[in-house]
Amino acid sequence: MEKSISTNRIVVLSSFGMYLDGYQLTVIAFAILLINEYIHLNSFEYGLIIASVIIGAIIGTVIIGYISDILGRRRIYLSTLIFFILFDIISVFSFNFLELFFSRLFLGIVLGAEYPVANSYIAEVSPVESRGFYMALATVFFSIGSISSAIAAIFLFPCGNYGWRLMLGISIIPAATIEFMRFSLPESQMWEKKIVKTRFFDMFSKLYARNIIIAAIIWFLYDIVAYGLSLTLPTILKLGNFVNNVDNALLTTFFLIIGIASGIYVMKRVDKYGRKSIQITGFALMSALFLLLPYFYFLEGIIILFSLLELFNAFGGATVGIIPAEVTVTQFRGSSYGFSSMMGKIGAVTGVILMSLLIHGNNYFNAYIFLSLIMVAAIILTLMLPETKNIKLK
Repeated sequence: MEKSISTNRIVVLSSFGMYLDGYQLTVIAFAILLINEYIHLNSFEYGLIIASVIIGAIIGTVIIGYISDILGRRRIYLSTLIFFILFDIISVFSFNFLELFFSRLFLGIVLGAEYPVANSYIAEVSPVESRGFYMALATVFFSIGSISSAIAAIFLFPCGNYGWRLMLGISIIPAATIEFMRFSLPESQMWEKKIVKTRFFDMFSKLYARNIIIAAIIWFLYDIVAYGLSLTLPTILKLGNFVNNVDNALLTTFFLIIGIASGIYVMKRVDKYGRKSIQITGFALMSALFLLLPYFYFLEGIIILFSLLELFNAFGGATVGIIPAEVTVTQFRGSSYGFSSMMGKIGAVTGVILMSLLIHGNNYFNAYIFLSLIMVAAIILTLMLPETKNIKLK
């Protein structure tokens, strides 16, 4: 029982990094609607502000993931949130495009570190039979962070220039709380027992390279879709004159609640049904729904189809973050997971910028066909991976 309690504590405190990531990545989709009224942005700057945290995460996830293989998981844990608080404060007091972009870029570097460190840590301390459950829990925390940002936006939209600053800065409170609680966490025993010196490019050896690279490409493709759609959805609703700002946030909250419920379902089933079957099911149904979207481009149709998209998005959202930790070894798990996460973030930036340009150019229908084809490619690659359910980590 003591071991179980210890595992639960480690997983929850680790998953809060995903909560902050979910909050910051989603809140900008609402805050940008106010920011653009006070810091006038062209369409390219608009996309860069939305993508700034993701761009930073590309840098942080792979570099700091590698450092965690050398220095350990705990040391990195105890430093990331301190820098998160610092850069979040700077972003709150930004007054032009460059200040806001660079403060959120560095914020992203810090948040990017949470991906390889948290997920490697969770994978290494979790029992084999429930590892998928614990790792999927981190995805649920991401969704809770996203919905927290939507709720904050509902109350802060009326505050104008102060509203977007409060949206960005309110996450400092949970970050400071979790930083204090993380001091009680132990180091990963699997990391402490590793005897081979870590070299970054060892993960590309013949024994591991194939599965690591395929898992990374799948994450890249998935994040083009997931981030490209979710972070531009409030803009789609506004440009289409479907809803006002407050109703926009309320509707997004509704979609996110569906995503959380679906994520909890996946969390409870992923160790039973396996990673691949859940991932393929989610990707296939999302691909079909994207093809239907152009024919349901009115408010009621969007509500129905985006609800279903959120439902099945949670399937792949959980598994793309589990598999990269299981197809590698402790020696370079932080590095290889960081590589996969980096590829995902590159996909996220690609998706956000492309979708931002497409929707501002009124090319909605072509965008949805593009997203559908990406899901098909991800299905093909998933079929090439081994099933990692119940394997013992090395």
